[in-house]
Amino acid sequence: MRDGDFDSHEHVIDDDFNLESPSQRSFGSPGPQPAVHTQPQTNQSNLPLLRLSDWDPDHPYDERPPTCVHYSIEWKLLLNKGTVTSKIARDTEKDVVLAPQPFWERTLRAKVEDLLKRKTPRNKVYAPEETNVTVSVTKPSERDYSRRFELFDVGWDSITKQLEDWSHLHRSGKKLRIDVSFVCVEETQPSMITRSIARRGATGAQLTEREGIMELQQNTGQPSVWSAVYSLMRCPGHPCKNQASYCFRDPDTKKHWPLDSSDLTKLVRYAEEGSDLKTHKDVPEAIRELIYAKEQQKLERKHKRKATADPEDSHPIKIINVLPSCDRRHEATAGADGADGEPGSVASAGRAADFFIPEPRDKAIQTYCQWHCNRIIGAEWKKGFQKAFAVAMKECLDLKHIYEDQDVDFFVQNGVSRGIARSFVGDIKAWASEVDIS
Repeated sequence: MRDGDFDSHEHVIDDDFNLESPSQRSFGSPGPQPAVHTQPQTNQSNLPLLRLSDWDPDHPYDERPPTCVHYSIEWKLLLNKGTVTSKIARDTEKDVVLAPQPFWERTLRAKVEDLLKRKTPRNKVYAPEETNVTVSVTKPSERDYSRRFELFDVGWDSITKQLEDWSHLHRSGKKLRIDVSFVCVEETQPSMITRSIARRGATGAQLTEREGIMELQQNTGQPSVWSAVYSLMRCPGHPCKNQASYCFRDPDTKKHWPLDSSDLTKLVRYAEEGSDLKTHKDVPEAIRELIYAKEQQKLERKHKRKATADPEDSHPIKIINVLPSCDRRHEATAGADGADGEPGSVASAGRAADFFIPEPRDKAIQTYCQWHCNRIIGAEWKKGFQKAFAVAMKECLDLKHIYEDQDVDFFVQNGVSRGIARSFVGDIKAWASEVDIS
């Protein structure tokens, strides 16, 4: 060999001689052997993550020591519902050797999207909001590596680099793990957002949510779970004595239990989860217990108020029924037509009944108006009864006043249709009998 020429084998052998003591050197061993011995030491500093081109799905990759990085993925699918985030799915992918990017594209993405479709109500549309990723290793001195990404657009290259940086720890027996939280949010219509800004309080928020969901379902051609549940629970009226728009009819006792918006929302959620809710027998026991407990609390509060009320206020309203003679009835009719010649006013005729109204007077007339509205379908008629109610409230007329006066014309002169006015004035006795407060 000429001076200045470089021999790689000689160079490696010389380095090996320099690293060992003379007493450990075996002069009889072949020259190239030390080079073969040191080359794996260089490769062992980092283990590779397999790309799709290097990966064999049928190979077990169970070598000891490992020849590539092994890691696990623990992932969750979450729904962001404003103030609450609910978990709808969770799973673990064990002993993964394929790099995160191809594993996501080949396996994990399809799982997440399929679960999102199957585990959410059919009448709602959810879309990716963000993805939170944390890479960790079972070594206390190493801090977790966490990243947040928009939608499902994860920067898998940075995750892969972190796994490769910790691959030497995996060689020494430490375990690598990726935790992923896929967060989705319900897609809403702009009109829903506008209404939510305008409304405040629990009832307003519930109504906003209901209207928005129903609007979305109509726009997408999906059946409305809200409409189906509300239709099922709408009280048919007689012989219901609760005066509520919606009731749970106990299949065994046949008793009507009034429902408020929170009860109905629970029933809707129950139906949206895929549970059968076609009859009142399908109402789950847990919701029934809530309905019973709420009504019991209401009765206890009522008895407590009655016990502590002023004795004068606790007396029922007494209206003495005096039937007029033919002459007096004639005088009443004549007085009604009067000098002004305005027919229809029967103020002096009077109608009376002996009944007790177990509610505040302004609340009782509101209940009475709702009683009328529950028995009609047309929107114009409902507006008419609401108009009559507004007139009475403006003039501070309670049911006792209206019943005594029997003044249909008063309501007509204030913009109420005559037919609506006649029903509003004349049906108080029927209402009192039906709700059994007489």
